[in-house]
This record gives sequence, C-alpha cells and structure tokens, in this order.
Amino acid sequence: MILKPVFIIAIAVAAMIGVMVPSVFAQQFDDFDYTIRGGEVLDFELDSENTSLLIFIDARARGELIITLPRAVIDAKIGSEDIDFDVFIRGMQLTSYDETITPYDRTITIPFKRSNDELSIVGTHIFSQPAATVQTQSIDQTVQSELNEKIPDGQAKLLIFSDTEWTGAFQSSSVDFTEIAGQNDDDILFECNSTFGQQAMFGTKIQKLTQDGYLEIFVIQNQEIVSQGSTEANFGEVYLNGNCISNSSSVLTPVGGGCLIATAAYGSEMAPQVQLLREIRDNQLLQTESGSAFMGMFNDVYYTFSPTIADMQRESPMFKEAIKLGLTPLLSTLAIMENADSESEVLGLGLSVIALNLGMYLGLPAFGILRLYQIRKN
Repeated sequence: MILKPVFIIAIAVAAMIGVMVPSVFAQQFDDFDYTIRGGEVLDFELDSENTSLLIFIDARARGELIITLPRAVIDAKIGSEDIDFDVFIRGMQLTSYDETITPYDRTITIPFKRSNDELSIVGTHIFSQPAATVQTQSIDQTVQSELNEKIPDGQAKLLIFSDTEWTGAFQSSSVDFTEIAGQNDDDILFECNSTFGQQAMFGTKIQKLTQDGYLEIFVIQNQEIVSQGSTEANFGEVYLNGNCISNSSSVLTPVGGGCLIATAAYGSEMAPQVQLLREIRDNQLLQTESGSAFMGMFNDVYYTFSPTIADMQRESPMFKEAIKLGLTPLLSTLAIMENADSESEVLGLGLSVIALNLGMYLGLPAFGILRLYQIRKN
C-alpha cells in the first residue's frame, strides 16, 4: 500500500521529464508563414542540437513548399555574412533552391516529389524564442496593417521597429521638440496638421544605443507612408523629415497623396518603385517652389482618373502587367531627379524628364504611326 503513492509519484515525475527533455533538443512551432502546392504540412520541429528545422509533409504529388524563416528563429551566417542553408529531402541534399532575403527573414522555395515526407533545413544558429515571438508579424506586415487603420485627420503616427535600445526626439509644426527613448518596437501618435495656406512639417531623429541590432522607422498619415528609414550600423541613427498631409485641406491633400496607379501595379505602398516615386516627391519636388507648383497642377489632373485606373488593374491582371511595363521608362527617367538639390536643378532636370517622357510616350508612337502610314502609302 505504501508503494502505490510512490509509484504514482514516480510516473508523474517521469511524465514531467518526458515533457521537458524534448524541449531541450527540439521545439515545436506551428506558425511559420508558408504556402505549399502538391501536399500538406503536418508539423514543424526545431532541432537546437543540429541547428536545423524539420518539416514533416504529406506529399500527394510533385509540388513545392515556400516558407519564410524568421532570423529570430533560425539563420545561416558566418560572422555577419549570410550563407546558404543546407536543405535535405529524405536525407538527400538539395543542390539549389530559390531564396529571397530581407534583414528580418529568409524565404526559400523547396521543390519536392510525391512520397517525400521529411524536409530538413540546416543553418548555423537556432534561437530559443517563445511562441509569441515566433508569431510576431514581420515589419512589412505590421506597417501594412497600420496603413489599413484610419488615423484621425490632422494626426500622424511614428512607427519604430528595433531589437535593441534607442533614443531620440521628434517635432512637428503642431508639436514642440519632444525627447523619446525605448527598447524594441513602439509607436507614437502626434499632431501633424496642414491647413489651407499653411504646409505643416515634421522631423525625427532616433539612434541605436548599441553596436548590434537594427532600427527601422516610418511616419504614416492618411493611410500612406510619408517617410521611412533604417540602419544596422554601430550606434546608427535614422533622420526623417517631410511635409504633413491632411484631409481637411482639399488643396494640400493631393500634393502629399499616394501614387494610386503605381501602388496598384506593384501591389504595395512599400514596393521599391513606389518608394522611389514618394522619395522624389518629398525630397526633391516638394522642397522647392517650382516643384510644389508642378505637383499641385499635376495632381489636379492625376486624381481625376487614377482611382479608375487603379481599380481596373485590380480587376485585370493583364492590364496590371501592361501598366507595369508602361511605368518602367518613366521610373528610369525619374531616377535623374534624385540628383536635384536646388531650385534651379529641380527646374532644369524636371523639364528634361518631362521632355524625355513626352518623347517616349508620345513622340515615338507618333513617329511609328507616321512611318507605317508612309510605308503603306508607297
């Protein structure tokens, strides 16, 4: 009778050890971002001892797995340089695979055949992160989510993303110089209100307090990115400034408005092509009288038809691809404007860009039509 309680306790202790021991060598994760074609993902398992991620799948046909690996969970580096993961399918090493790399994650595409049931991704580092950290949205996803949320008119939001300590300050035409400090991610809502006849401005500078880590900041207003910057340098700092925008002023809103056609074509406010357009607008055109005047006249016309074109792109993938093709020459010529720093340079280079685009979009087609007409006539 005495042995029975002891036996029960022994079983309970053994069960606890059985639960605890696997967590030392392997962690279960169910929330990696992935898509799979030709099968189903059954389970994930992180093996800390072998610095690898095991993926168990039910492969019903030839297909592929596209999986995003957060650097906070698994990575492959020598020093500060990225190296390739070793990818194995049923113990056989994959010789090549497609990969997309960002500062925060790495997305790889793994092809597989029917009956393949185990994939292994081997890196150099496994980080023991709580499930909540693994489930944290990427910066791009978080920013996109913030853009979908309406901010009260006359206010802007400062988004700070970091994995370390930082300090800095911000100021706007409506807010006095304000010092801020923190660690990891944060966001600050502040007044940034442009009214009729007065263009409000903002500025912020934030610095990392450590050698390691990253810092990325955004200023968003009226569901668009107004300015952004990032650094991974030792004790690096990010400085942003720009013009506030406000729905309360119909005159000023278009000047700071987003490029609806380019955003619809490239799928996101954060696409490099859209960022190029925004940076040229904010850093060159809106910093001069001639550039601001041009943007005012341009947007009076642009916003009469751009919403319709954007909607047509969403409804027709072929039309969307045609628009992307048509935007390519424009983006190439606009890159010239990045060299414009003064009023005269903005005016001179701006006229050159307009002339180039008139030649490409109107002159060349007109010449081609005329040439065809002459050939048919002869």
